[in-house]
Amino acid sequence: MRALAEFVMRGRLQAIAVSVGLALLPLGHWFSAAIVCLVLLRKGVSEGLVLLLLASTPLIGLYITTGDPGPLMGLMGMVCLASILRSTQSWELVLGAVVVVAGASSLIFEVLVADDLTRLVEWYLELTADGSAQLIDPVEMQELTRQVVMGLFAMGQAYAMIGFLVLARSWQSQLYHPGGFQAEFHQLRIPAPLAAGIVALLLVCVVIGTPQALRWIPLLTVPLVMAAIGLVHWLVAMKGLSGHWLGGFYIVLIIMYQLVSPLLASLALMDSWFELRKKFRSDREV
Repeated sequence: MRALAEFVMRGRLQAIAVSVGLALLPLGHWFSAAIVCLVLLRKGVSEGLVLLLLASTPLIGLYITTGDPGPLMGLMGMVCLASILRSTQSWELVLGAVVVVAGASSLIFEVLVADDLTRLVEWYLELTADGSAQLIDPVEMQELTRQVVMGLFAMGQAYAMIGFLVLARSWQSQLYHPGGFQAEFHQLRIPAPLAAGIVALLLVCVVIGTPQALRWIPLLTVPLVMAAIGLVHWLVAMKGLSGHWLGGFYIVLIIMYQLVSPLLASLALMDSWFELRKKFRSDREV
C-alpha cells in the first residue's frame, strides 16, 4: 500500500489515474477517497478539490445508472473531514464532525433512495415474518425497521469515513513523517465538553424513545469507540505487547460489536473525564 501512495504522490497525472481507476472498481471508491484525502492533506485543499472533481465523475455515473448515491456521498464526506483535519490538526474535531457529516449523509441518502428503501424493508419483513409479528402494527414495524436500517447506515458510513481517512493519514506519515500518525492516534482522546455533549444527546434520544430518535444512538457512539481504540493502541505500545494482542482485539470487536462497543464507549468517557493515560503512567512508574 505504501508503494501505491508513493506512486500517487509523484504527480497529478498519477493521482488522477489511480483515484479514477479505483473509483471504477466495486468498493474501490473508499480507496479512491483515501487517495484524494492523501493529496488534500499533503498538497492542500485546492489540489484536493481538483482531484475530487475528477474522481467523483465515475461515482456520479454510478448514481445515474444504478441510483446508488452512497459512494459519491462517502467521497464527499471524507473530503470534508480531511479538510477539517488539515486545517485544525485535530482528530478530536474530526470525530465530532463525522457525526454531523454521516448524519447528514444518511438523511440525504434516505430521501434519494426512498422508494428502494421501502421495497427493501418490505422484503425483509416478509422474509422474517412470524406469528409474533402479527402483534405489532405493520406500519409501525415498517417504520421501526426503516429507522434501524438508516441508523446502521449512518454508523457504517461514519466508521468507513474515519477508517479510510486514517489510512490516508498513515500514508502521509509513512512518506513524510514516519511515526507521526502513531503518536497522533495514541493520544486520541475526546475532550470532556464534547464527551458531555455526546452523553447529553444519547440521553435525549433515549428519553424521546421514538424510532426516529433512537436511530441516532449507534452513530453517536462512533467517536467514543474510536477514541477507545486509540487508547487500546496506546496501552499495547506502552506495555510493549505483541501486535497479536491488537489482532485479537479487533477480531473480538468485529464479532461481538454489540457487546464490546458499549464497554469501549464507557472506557472513552472515563478517559475523557479522568485522563486514564496519566493514571496508567503513574502506576507504571510506581
